[in-house]
Amino acid sequence: MIIPTYNQAKLLRLTVESVLAQTYPAVEIIVVDDGSTDDTTTAMAQFAGLVTYIKQTNQGPGAATITGMRVASGDYISFLDHDDLLMPTKIERQVQVLDTRPEIGLVHCGYYHIDKDGNRLEKISFLPDGTLRELVYINRIWSGGPLIRRKCFDQVGLYYDDVWCGDWDQWLSIALAGYQFHCIQEPLGAYRILPGSMMANVAKLEHGVFATLDKVFANPQLPADVVAVRDQSYGTMHLWLSWSYYASGLWDDAQRNLAEALTLLPQLLEHPEDLLESLCGHALSVRVSDPIKFVSDVLDHLPACAAALGQYRTGLLARTYVGLALRNYAFGHLEEAQRHIEEAIALNPALLVDLAEFAELLRHYATKLPVSAPSVYVETVLQNLPPGAQQLASVRSHVLSDVRVTCAFEDYYANRRNLVVPQILQALRYRPSWFKNKGVVSIFLRSLPALLSRKQFTA
Repeated sequence: MIIPTYNQAKLLRLTVESVLAQTYPAVEIIVVDDGSTDDTTTAMAQFAGLVTYIKQTNQGPGAATITGMRVASGDYISFLDHDDLLMPTKIERQVQVLDTRPEIGLVHCGYYHIDKDGNRLEKISFLPDGTLRELVYINRIWSGGPLIRRKCFDQVGLYYDDVWCGDWDQWLSIALAGYQFHCIQEPLGAYRILPGSMMANVAKLEHGVFATLDKVFANPQLPADVVAVRDQSYGTMHLWLSWSYYASGLWDDAQRNLAEALTLLPQLLEHPEDLLESLCGHALSVRVSDPIKFVSDVLDHLPACAAALGQYRTGLLARTYVGLALRNYAFGHLEEAQRHIEEAIALNPALLVDLAEFAELLRHYATKLPVSAPSVYVETVLQNLPPGAQQLASVRSHVLSDVRVTCAFEDYYANRRNLVVPQILQALRYRPSWFKNKGVVSIFLRSLPALLSRKQFTA
């Protein structure tokens, strides 16, 4: 485990402690201090004998990572930012995959977003394993997530620089070398969102993103199925960058990237549902402090080619208010949540008639927000709707059924197989048609032995 650090002694202690708490018994921890001027040296002294601590002159996190790599002796390599955390079983679970599946070169995992104080903000799961074709669209692999075979680096080298996309470049190089990826569909770590992080420098990010894509698509050995998605890849990145520029108030750069995205992906204007969903999703991301202002800013500064999006202002704002309400329900802010629901309905009374959008948002947040029991969260929302919004409660059975199935898949991938069958049986109470779904039937049948053996043991 290589941890580059610079002037983050307090959070670094927590990071190191989370690695020391791993259930896997043989984790080599290397902390490379890139010239810190705070009390990092003192903080690391308490871990003497447990952590290899190296201090060098300030050269940037990329150089610190390379230093750590030269010292590391393990067959498997992992990197961790100095403010992120690991769940106790992360390394053990990943080693099990690499030890039993030699075709896998990199195994990553789900994770949480946490704030500066360590509070969980959301859960990121159901990620793709990471084929090369998937990776050229966008990097959805958390930098602290992968455990990687050392031979991958022996073959492709260490592609690590001081731009956010340096890790993306590394994953792409490993995939280009023909290694398969695997994702453990369970949050096994936590990515801390801090104000002023590297992601805030959007211009530097844009340069790194397109330098990486240019290098990938210049490769003459690139598979034909990846070459075929070049426009989609560049368009997707331009769209994502446009939202980041809008969040930073850089209108010219935002308009430029949005216009380029729509040139490469004209279907987004022909059928704008995906574009509107992307806009709303970014507005409600944990990095945006004022989602309503974000939506308004985007619509007030559209490039000419996207002017038609202005007609969706009311619906977008209403959807964003619903998202804010559902967030506040999760954190116990009931009055604020009710106010946001009222604001959404005032903007778009059709929410009370066409309930599909509300039902989908409720399901989404029930399984993404840091709630201990998603079904209880759904009940809390529906039992605390403001006056005049009681019609929304009619989605109860539909949403509870969907939430149970989502939880069943989460339990299945987390190896909590004894919980899968009860979850699906609860879902079937609300919607028997789930047994026509091949995926649901598959995990139900595969989980029956675990349930039966547990009952036999209990008896």
